[in-house]
Amino acid sequence: MAAAPVLWAVGRDALWCLGLGLLLAGARDAVGILLGNGRVLCFVWDLLAFAAAAVLLYGFGASASAAGGIRWYMAAGLGAGSLGWRWAVSGLLHDLTRRTARGLLACANRMEAGVKAPFVHLGQKMAAKAETKIALKAKKSTQKVTKRKKQLQKQRKILYN
Repeated sequence: MAAAPVLWAVGRDALWCLGLGLLLAGARDAVGILLGNGRVLCFVWDLLAFAAAAVLLYGFGASASAAGGIRWYMAAGLGAGSLGWRWAVSGLLHDLTRRTARGLLACANRMEAGVKAPFVHLGQKMAAKAETKIALKAKKSTQKVTKRKKQLQKQRKILYN
């Protein structure tokens, strides 16, 4: 059994893992915001985050920790960092993202309305002109309708074989 590391080394390792947990949760949140967070996608992102957490924890335990291996306080620090992100930053980030998206969408709608307005007005004028022409043509056509006598062709010669 390996000897326990000194208290300051334990604190340093826990702090490093806390930072890794914050970083991992932030990356998970960013992927969810950018690529969507439906039921299936959320499951996939969570699985990938858990796998990344395991890789990060083992990598940190093997390379930078004072103990040289994984200890319970490293996993607790990683979990605490993820929960800290969820409780402190995630809600604010999602709210900011929603507000930014709404603002951009409102700006785009105003720009679209400004670009469309002259053409809509022009289209309405053209439609009104077309309607008046059609109405005038219909009025003229009802006035001119008279019964014309059918003229048959004159047969000048009748040829018999």
